[in-house]
Amino acid sequence: MKILLIGITACTLVISLVVPALSAADREGPAPAPSSQEVQPAKVAPDGELVEFNRDYFKGYVTDFNSILASPARWDASDWITATVITGAAVGLYDNDAKIQTWVQDHKTTTANNIGDDVTGLGHGKYTPALLGGMYLYGHVAGDGKARKTALLSVESFVLTGIFVQTIKYSTHRHRPNTGDPYHTFDGPSLHGTNATSSFPSGHGSSAFAVATVIASEYDNAVVPPLAYGVATITALNRVMHNAHWSSDTFVGAAIGYFTGKAIVASHRGRDNRLSLAPMMEESNIGVILTYTF
Repeated sequence: MKILLIGITACTLVISLVVPALSAADREGPAPAPSSQEVQPAKVAPDGELVEFNRDYFKGYVTDFNSILASPARWDASDWITATVITGAAVGLYDNDAKIQTWVQDHKTTTANNIGDDVTGLGHGKYTPALLGGMYLYGHVAGDGKARKTALLSVESFVLTGIFVQTIKYSTHRHRPNTGDPYHTFDGPSLHGTNATSSFPSGHGSSAFAVATVIASEYDNAVVPPLAYGVATITALNRVMHNAHWSSDTFVGAAIGYFTGKAIVASHRGRDNRLSLAPMMEESNIGVILTYTF
């Protein structure tokens, strides 16, 4: 099981470090100019696709989910060389979870905790429905299709990310650091478990990045992405500070949320879905492998 988790962590580390550097080259060109017959051009979402709260939107959940699961990993030689190099870093991160956790607990402050708690409320759960609901309502009233699209895709990213994360949680049942158990304590696949054994990966971190990635992708300017990813990052780090997750938990969760969001945005821009979340079964080990095709 330890080897399996290292493999999962390695894959997510590969895609999270390499893909952002390639994202600029993969960006779509400008959308076609609206025709003179369009009364409300603002209703047309970026890249020419309109996303509305209707039956097709919910069908998209199934389509995108199946697309992500079925998307094959096709890495060339250079990708595997990069993966090999970064796998070493991933193993180091996992093996140093206990040391990282000890350092964080020894250096945390009340101020940092309070700031982290406030930001986490915005990044996960507490204020997320109000944020996305307000964005959708604004888009509906103002006739802003981009705002509506962003809100709806963010919700989809949030939901699908949750499915992937819960699947991995039930496949691993890693013990949280606040249980006092070693970082490599896993109960393995089971439909039963407690909150104390649902450490891997972080739900808060994954959800925060799932929403932040969609918002940052749709509003790709000098202000929104740093704010969105900043909130998501603080949300993930706050979970480590509260001793609720190991550092590798939050990293893997963030990677899942990030690439699920990217995959959903890409699917609504007419591009191939290159994210792959596939089940893995090897002897007594069961898990999920997250890959991204370059």
